[in-house]
Amino acid sequence: MVKTGEQVRNARLPQRSDGGAGERLKGLGSLLAIVAIVGGVPYVLLRFFGKPWPDQMPNRDVLVNQLSAETLIGIITVVIWLAWLHFVVCLLTEAVAEIKGHGLSPRIPLGGGSQTLARRLISGVVLIAGAASVTLPVASAVTTAPLGSPSSVSVAQGNDNSTQDTFRQNEPRSTVQVGAATVKRTHTGVRTNNDHTGQVVKYTEVRPPEGRNYDCLWDIAERYLGEGRRYNEIYNLNKNKLQPDGRRLTNPDLIMPGWQVRLPADAKGAGVHTVLVNVDHKGTTTTTTTPTTSTAKPTAKANASNETRTAEQQGTNAVGSRWFEQQEAEAGSAIGIGSAANDPAAARAGLPGVAAGADKGGAEQGEPVEAGTPVDTGFDTTKAGIYGFGATLLAAGIAIALKRRRGWAQGPGPKAAGHRQTEIDLRLASDVPTARFVDNSLRSLAKTLTDDNRVMPIVIAALVTDRALTLVLEPGESPAAPPGPWQAIADGTRWVLRRAYAPEGDVDGPAPYPTLVTLGRNADGATVLVDLDTADGIVSFGGVTDASRDVVGSLAAELATNLWSEGAHVSMIGFGDDLSTLAPSRLSYWVRLDDALREVTRRTDAQVQACDRREAASVADARMAFPDPMLWGPEIIFMSAPPSPDEERQLARLANDPKRCVAVVVVGDVMSSPWRFVVDEKNQAVCRLLGLEVDAHSINPSQFADLVALFGVAESEALDKRRGDQDLPAYEFSQADLSQPAPVEVDLLGPVEVDARGVLDPGRVSLSTEIVAFLASQDYGVHPNVLAGAIWPRGISEELRNAALEHTRNWVGLDAMYADESGRWLLNRSIVRVDWDVFRTLAKQASLMDDPRAPLSTALSLVHGQSWSNLPAGRYSWLAASGIERKMAEAVVDAALKLAEASLRHNDGNLARTALQTGLSFSPASEDLWRATLRLASHFGTTDDVSAVASQMYSALAKHGGPRGAEPETDALVDELLPGYHRSAAVA
Repeated sequence: MVKTGEQVRNARLPQRSDGGAGERLKGLGSLLAIVAIVGGVPYVLLRFFGKPWPDQMPNRDVLVNQLSAETLIGIITVVIWLAWLHFVVCLLTEAVAEIKGHGLSPRIPLGGGSQTLARRLISGVVLIAGAASVTLPVASAVTTAPLGSPSSVSVAQGNDNSTQDTFRQNEPRSTVQVGAATVKRTHTGVRTNNDHTGQVVKYTEVRPPEGRNYDCLWDIAERYLGEGRRYNEIYNLNKNKLQPDGRRLTNPDLIMPGWQVRLPADAKGAGVHTVLVNVDHKGTTTTTTTPTTSTAKPTAKANASNETRTAEQQGTNAVGSRWFEQQEAEAGSAIGIGSAANDPAAARAGLPGVAAGADKGGAEQGEPVEAGTPVDTGFDTTKAGIYGFGATLLAAGIAIALKRRRGWAQGPGPKAAGHRQTEIDLRLASDVPTARFVDNSLRSLAKTLTDDNRVMPIVIAALVTDRALTLVLEPGESPAAPPGPWQAIADGTRWVLRRAYAPEGDVDGPAPYPTLVTLGRNADGATVLVDLDTADGIVSFGGVTDASRDVVGSLAAELATNLWSEGAHVSMIGFGDDLSTLAPSRLSYWVRLDDALREVTRRTDAQVQACDRREAASVADARMAFPDPMLWGPEIIFMSAPPSPDEERQLARLANDPKRCVAVVVVGDVMSSPWRFVVDEKNQAVCRLLGLEVDAHSINPSQFADLVALFGVAESEALDKRRGDQDLPAYEFSQADLSQPAPVEVDLLGPVEVDARGVLDPGRVSLSTEIVAFLASQDYGVHPNVLAGAIWPRGISEELRNAALEHTRNWVGLDAMYADESGRWLLNRSIVRVDWDVFRTLAKQASLMDDPRAPLSTALSLVHGQSWSNLPAGRYSWLAASGIERKMAEAVVDAALKLAEASLRHNDGNLARTALQTGLSFSPASEDLWRATLRLASHFGTTDDVSAVASQMYSALAKHGGPRGAEPETDALVDELLPGYHRSAAVA
């Protein structure tokens, strides 16, 4: 037995309750039960039934004589004696194991319930000795802080049934003994981009068994706290916490290898992993500080947060895992991604954690002037759509892929009427401008560093806010300062690019991080992306299986459709339905892992050979030095269940090979995984040893079915080249109307623009522009309820709706926008000139003329780029139901073709070329226009001109066209005009 005054051995975990008196009572009860069983049972048997052995040796007649009642009672008595003896053996075995501290005792044959009962009784007796002193470490843990400083933090985490946790906020820096040296272990969590206000939290992983000895909370407490009887503190910190294998800690006697358990703040030693987490999670976290009267000397000092990469192996615990640790944030340590001290422009960059108005000295020299403060528009993009909590980048990738699937048509046609709600939800959730900002920023950074002969830093994660992109570099990275306009913060461990300095237009360069994928939204409201390739191993998503599968499905959908995963190929194994319809060239479905691995190995063998030929150390280096998205494209394997040990080793070998770009994601827990995520019922994903916690994005099977159906209809409509008749506008314009500028002009044949005469708060321009654009798309006005349903599909009060309409009306003019007698809102077309109305008027006039060149030239001069491009996030979802995108594309393509034909009849090649180029600027995926351009170049130009047009065409189709490549008719025409022309493979 463990005695109070003796040194605590490596004993097994005793069952404990919360109160000392209760534990003593429980221990006394266990002691009485042992006495009653060990001594009481033999006394009763001997007193009433006599000795268990017979008075004389039985003869052979016993086997054939009839059994008497006395004989039956004797047999039963012998069985009871044997059961008692078996239990005593179990009891002695458990007692010896407890005294010697050998962990779990040897398993007794046929022990079962007897050995379990014996273990519980022995554990209960231990409570008599341990209850008196077990609370002392808890008391000392909260009374050693300096006088006048916060000494305890009470945190009530949302989605957690555990009781309040009490631990010190300021702790001495943890150290790890490696041989004779003491090594500082530091690392940062990526859950929050406001780390300098985070709370230090410590974790460890339960060790796997060594022989028959299993790790337990008592051993963990003794190992890291120096006192095994403090196991109850660890239990309270982890009670009911979801673990990677989907189970929860509900019994302090039962913990499983690989579980990640939180430790008190004073834990230290090899195997303790510390991270910073945000304890000010809005709506779910409460922080309380209490002063102390202790006279202990202050030990906390201000220290900067430095990051280093660490890896360790505890026996066979998490072989191959790479964990990250963060130096404890102590008083005065204010270095973090939102630190105004290290990033003077952080407030203007919109980084969380920096109070608005902190920069009152005006913009720095060279600062771009920002617009006014945004106002409430009645719509919250973080709650939009069906694709998770604020899944803006995930939905953006799918929305862009859907538009590309439609090709020249750009928008939905009549066949998509049955899928309007799915597309409306998708458009509401998507944030295409932010997706382009992330893509162009990363490509620009890669291009700049490559031109300077510098390597790209290794990135763990990226944080995206409304105004900034932050790259969280790998711990241990010590790169030089980033190129401007990027800024280094947190001692150079993070690079930040403010959105005001984002590259203008598309950047022509390779995407440096093609496996970067959106995980969810963190406590600061930032979108968190993780780079799967950085894990160098299997990334597992354990916890609740169904929720994990939905989260992993969203990762696969984004990697198959987003902008920066060019050349990527996603293999999904065992997910039920075939989702390859979403991206036929980038996503494939497999039933067996072996079949998928053969294809993955075959494709990545080419990467190994190419790296050897170019003497490149890794695919990441070769991708920048020798751009080729088809060759260096990553292979991402998604599995719906954990692999077998052999498969796990094979997958880990592929993922760890730097000359192969392979990432593996598994639904379910894999103990050797370097990144183990836990997903709960509310889709909250946590990677404890990375300090990462997000509200994860997810797509469930029914939503996938809706998307697959929507994409199928989109592809069908892209092949439908029939042109619908264009209706004349309600107001037809004359030449006199076009000779002078109108009081209000609305441009829809390109990026939406409204030129109004009034004054409007800059924060209301986006909303008012959408209202005017919606009314401009309606020839005869709309009822206010219809208008509200289109502009505010998630609902809005009548008061706010009327206020927004009144602001818009004052902007464009009281006589330009009004409600008629029936209450329908409309634009006064005699005052408001809409370019789409003018275009339709001129197109109708041209159809009635023998020489349509003049009206068609005027009509096409109104086109100024792709229509409905660069739309703000969460707006213009009504386009999914209006059909105006497709009508515009049909009208512009027809007008361009007709003007080119008419120009060729009059031998005017320049006008024909201008007409086709204008049409392609509006619909760059129209192969009808590209084929006409090829014929025009062949007629008037040289072979080099035709070759240049062919190269431009395939490049445009790869960027804007469908995933299946050019139409057979287009390829046949190229082969006819350019025999032997080499077409590069398309990169979706």
